[in-house]
Amino acid sequence: MAVQGFPGANLIGQLLRQITQPLSKAIVKRVKKRPLLRKYVLIQLGRFYYLCEDMIKWRQISVIAKKRPVDDDHTMEVGTTLLLEVLVFGFLGSVLIYETRKAGERSRIAEQLKIQELNDLEAKKDRLIQQVKDQVILTKRLKEIIVEYSRQVGCTLPSDPKKKGE
Repeated sequence: MAVQGFPGANLIGQLLRQITQPLSKAIVKRVKKRPLLRKYVLIQLGRFYYLCEDMIKWRQISVIAKKRPVDDDHTMEVGTTLLLEVLVFGFLGSVLIYETRKAGERSRIAEQLKIQELNDLEAKKDRLIQQVKDQVILTKRLKEIIVEYSRQVGCTLPSDPKKKGE
């Protein structure tokens, strides 16, 4: 059984191609009117693409093949496609980075809230333990006062129920 990738990846790829191809053709039509952008951006990107493609072919084939002549119009279309893909993937990458940082910030805040809640519960526990200790001390003092008072008055105190069981 072959391992399949994300099922929507092919669909997303097709969608991106459907969006970038007409956009690429529209840019090529408009850039023909602007020679500076055409010459220094799109054609240079296309030449870079062909240079990378030739380098890959040279590594695969040990015999150095003669460079093929490339048409400027086709080079410009390839450059436009490359530019659009870089822009689209750059945008998607920046969205991914933004969402990752946002999720990290949310989880950091949630963790800080849990730590604060834990610290608050710990402080409340310490206060309750101190109140219990204070009440034990007050209970012992009250018992001592009752015993002293009963001696002064001369009455006997009822025996402690714990002592009866022993």
